[in-house]
Amino acid sequence: MPRGNYKIQRVCEECGKIFTPPTLMSKYCCSACSKKAYKKRQIAKEKEAIRQALIRQIPSSKGYLTVKEAVLIYGISKDALYRMIRQGLLPSHNFGQRQTRLSRQYMDEHFKKKPRQRNKKKEALSFDPKDCYTIGQIAQKFHVNEGTVLTHIRRNSIPTRQIGNYVYVPKTEIDKLYKSL
Repeated sequence: MPRGNYKIQRVCEECGKIFTPPTLMSKYCCSACSKKAYKKRQIAKEKEAIRQALIRQIPSSKGYLTVKEAVLIYGISKDALYRMIRQGLLPSHNFGQRQTRLSRQYMDEHFKKKPRQRNKKKEALSFDPKDCYTIGQIAQKFHVNEGTVLTHIRRNSIPTRQIGNYVYVPKTEIDKLYKSL
């Protein structure tokens, strides 16, 4: 199977500039962007630690929450909470100016606490080479050139997996694609 001399282009996650990555895992175009992103991640970690500390200070036996406490616990924006209160979607009690309280029991039932997961990695697709075609096999089976196969795969967002020198594509996806063409 002939191999092409492909150059991968990526967009820097920090500045948005297009660059040729030195490795497959590179996310940033230069060390300055990498340092800026690292600094942002550290600041986000510190903010999350402060948020968790504030949440721990709120007693779990407290029946009614302020809007600020609800924002911290449930991760909903303040504007969204007030909008839901105005629309009547959230029952609330107003004990005076700046004294809006929300029932913790109602909030627990309707806004399940979800652990915050940052940078959730995509689940690895499970590819069994028995259930997959290689690019060369697709080209031979459907009598098209390999470049066309790659274009169709990219255009239709078909998942691929490279193992060694071969790129594997699920048979079901390819069969569906070439039946429709």
